[in-house]
Amino acid sequence: MSNGKGDSPRPFSVTIDTYKNNFDRIFGKKDETCEYSGLPSTQSYAEPEGNLREEYDATLESGMFFEWFPGLTGEWEQDKDRFRVLRR
Repeated sequence: MSNGKGDSPRPFSVTIDTYKNNFDRIFGKKDETCEYSGLPSTQSYAEPEGNLREEYDATLESGMFFEWFPGLTGEWEQDKDRFRVLRR
């Protein structure tokens, strides 16, 4: 007895093994663990402040500092937190 449209599945145009392999290739196997999910980490990445300071000084010396970062003062102690945010 038929219950209506969609009662039986459409015939496969590929073998079941090919279908399973393609499915696993596209969506991944369930038993595999993913090392990188693509989501932001809950742990913050803290860059060593020395490298950031060197980048700040180099940018300041470039002559383009106030054009690139017009809201900064040019004083490291005042600008370090804002510079860290702006350069990312």
